[in-house]
Amino acid sequence: MPEFQYENTCMVYNISGKGIPILFIHPPAMGRIVFRYQEELNRYFTIIAPDLSGNGDTKGPEKQVTIHSYANELKALLDHLHIKKAVICGYSAGACIAQEFVLSYPEMSLGLILISGYSEVLSKAFKYEHIAGMYLVKKYPHFLSYVISSSHTDDPIFRDEINRHMKKANRNMWFQYYEQSLYYNCTERLHEISVPLLLMYGSRDFANQNLRAYKKYTDHEAVIFPKVFHQLPTKRWNQVNQTIIGFIFNTITTRYDSMR
Repeated sequence: MPEFQYENTCMVYNISGKGIPILFIHPPAMGRIVFRYQEELNRYFTIIAPDLSGNGDTKGPEKQVTIHSYANELKALLDHLHIKKAVICGYSAGACIAQEFVLSYPEMSLGLILISGYSEVLSKAFKYEHIAGMYLVKKYPHFLSYVISSSHTDDPIFRDEINRHMKKANRNMWFQYYEQSLYYNCTERLHEISVPLLLMYGSRDFANQNLRAYKKYTDHEAVIFPKVFHQLPTKRWNQVNQTIIGFIFNTITTRYDSMR
C-alpha cells in the first residue's frame, strides 16, 4: 500500500490506472475500501482512494477533524503525487469534503461528482440519522460498523472486509467527522462552483432533497437511481461507474486535454 507522510500522519492510499485522475473521498470510518468497485474505472482513469486521517490504515495521532482540514489533507496528497488537477468525487459525508475542496482549490479541480451528497443536512430524518450515528460511535461502535457494512453489500466476504476496516477508525475522529458533516453548510456558496458537476442519488435517499438547492444555485447533471437508498457505490456500482465514464468523457476530457 502506498503511503504519504502528511505532517505527523502516515496516510495510506490506493492508486491505479492512468489518464484523468479521480480522487474518491469516503464517509466516516468506511475508508477507501468502500470504493472497491470503483477501482474498475482504472481501465480509463487514474483512480486515487485514500484513508483520511483517523480512518482505516492511515496512522497518526488523534487530532481535531474539520471538513476544511480534510480538504487540505487531500490537496497535500495530490501535491505529493504531482497531480495538478483532478476530478473530485465524494460519497455521502465525503461529498462535504469534495465540495469544500472544489470551493477552496478550484485551480486543482477538473470536475465534481457527488454520490448521495448534500450541501447541508435538510431533513429531520437525515439529521437524526447523523445523531444516531454519533451516539452509536460513542456507545456501540462495533454494532454501528456491522450495521453500515451490512447495509452496503449482500456479499458476506466484502461485508466482513468493510466491517474490519471500519473497526480500525479512531472513535473520537469518527465522531467528529459525523458531527462536522452534520453541521456543514455550503449551500450559499454553491454558485461559486466553476467546474462541471454530476449528482447521483437513490430515489429512496433522504439526501436527494438537496436537489432543490443544486437546481437553484448550480448548473449540473443529475441521475436518480430507482428503488435504492444511499449506498450507490456498492449497491449500484455498475451504473455508477458507467455514469462516471460518460460524464468525464462527454464533459471533462476536452477540458483536461486543453490544460495539459
